[in-house]
Amino acid sequence: MKTPAKTLRHHCQHALLLLALCAVWAAPARAENDPFAAMHRAVSAAAASKPGNTTVGVAVVDVVTGHVIYEQNADAPLNPASNAKVITAAVALKVLGPEFRFTTQLHGRSGADAIQGPLYIKGHADPSLTTAHLFALAHQLRTAGIARIEGGITVDDSYFDAENEPFAFDQQPGEDNAFRAPVGAVSLNRNAIEILIRPAPSAMTRAIVTLDPPGYAVLANDTITVGQGAHDPRISALPFENRTRIRVWGQIPQGSRPVRYYRRIDNPSLLTGHALMDLLKQLGITTSGTVQFGKVPPGTPLLASHASEPLSALLWETGKMSNNFYSETFFKVLGAETTSGPGTWEAAEAAVANVLEGWGIPKGTYKFKNGSGLFDANEVSAHQFCQVLRAAWRDAAIRPEFLTQLATGGVDGTIKSRYATPETRRYVRAKTGTLNSVITLTGYVLDKTGERPVAFSILLNRAAGYASAARAWQEKIVTAIAHQLNGPGAQP
Repeated sequence: MKTPAKTLRHHCQHALLLLALCAVWAAPARAENDPFAAMHRAVSAAAASKPGNTTVGVAVVDVVTGHVIYEQNADAPLNPASNAKVITAAVALKVLGPEFRFTTQLHGRSGADAIQGPLYIKGHADPSLTTAHLFALAHQLRTAGIARIEGGITVDDSYFDAENEPFAFDQQPGEDNAFRAPVGAVSLNRNAIEILIRPAPSAMTRAIVTLDPPGYAVLANDTITVGQGAHDPRISALPFENRTRIRVWGQIPQGSRPVRYYRRIDNPSLLTGHALMDLLKQLGITTSGTVQFGKVPPGTPLLASHASEPLSALLWETGKMSNNFYSETFFKVLGAETTSGPGTWEAAEAAVANVLEGWGIPKGTYKFKNGSGLFDANEVSAHQFCQVLRAAWRDAAIRPEFLTQLATGGVDGTIKSRYATPETRRYVRAKTGTLNSVITLTGYVLDKTGERPVAFSILLNRAAGYASAARAWQEKIVTAIAHQLNGPGAQP
């Protein structure tokens, strides 16, 4: 006969055995009923061995439900490089709207055939304004019968404050390439100057160097035309007073074709003002006075205006081509459009933070101080990127434009030559990011129905020397997702 203690122990043993058997039986049932179980296994296998000693953050999320399919260090804030442009684009679309346009205006008081006083040019930060657009503005004056301007050119750049260098751009102060161009309320040709170098007719004489637009930069030309030899011109662009000094040296062979280079400038407003003065001269409009700065007085008539393409079109430069200048301009415009004063970097940062908070990303859990991701200005987690992707997808007012501006796998942008298999081509829409020690990729894998996309963010830091391996690792993960969505046997 069993004692009460033995009976109790016997029942407990049976209960534990029953629980264990239930767990064994239930596990396959749960996996079988989980629509993402196979994808989780595939991504886990693909992500099993990270490249070298890199620090990684990975999140793979079902966009519709928010279900986390796979994560690895997904909440760690990491340097996103140009993946920051995903946030800039999404917030710009949310705050400004896809149809937002950037305007440039000419104001002045005209009488008979002259502008009495200065001609004002006022900008609202159009990143796409070119010399051709500026010429069209000037031509509107000519067709209106204006033959002279009696007070010079006054540039009104009050839409922004005076700080035209984005946060962290000073980390590489000697860099004069155009990717590090400043941002201005009145900008032209992406705030880069074209330097055209042509050989002179005879050897051992200075080559011919022209700057476009003219009038702004100070040129020092020490380039020599040689009878034969290497094509070896050198260029530097450095601040000089309130302009930029372009120095060109080295050699160019006689009879060789002209070559073009582009370098960042330092004073966008002055560049545009001098370009306008030169264009007016080409049109036969005489201008007295110089280029200066000031606000358009209230009530000054509008003489001519130019509007950019809508934001939705301009975002192609940001998402597909990873243009830093466009991205930083959009970022600062957020500051201008959400405050009563001029746009500042601090106001832009606050505008982004307010939108991200509405998307479930609390302030203080990330760092976002510039809109391009250049240098080490930002820290964002893979999971936070997926939250942004979900928010953009679920907002019908911005989803089409946001999706369109991302690079398309196997088709265009920075992933034109990647993701070209049947499962990935056109189904992968993503933004790449590259710095010396950062390789990142954030975007969507679309399913064939377009109804059940998967968001992913794959961030690698400390990746110096591992760029190729990092991209290959990203492709393994993304291809694993795509194979589950669009490969043989995938559910429609």
